[in-house]
Amino acid sequence: MDRRIAVARAKLGRRLVILGHHYQRDEVIKFADYTGDSYKLAGQVSRHPDADFIVFCGVHFMAES
Repeated sequence: MDRRIAVARAKLGRRLVILGHHYQRDEVIKFADYTGDSYKLAGQVSRHPDADFIVFCGVHFMAES
């Protein structure tokens, strides 16, 4: 999996932003460009208007609300 993510990052460059909620596991967080709570991550991604792909690695309870 690490290799596939590295290839995708290389191919997409600045067009890809990965956000990791701080409740996520370390195995997921290691790929994140930014980490924090939902509010902080929303602010961070706004700095990347050129991003075509935003991957938000959230947590289950966030998907329920």
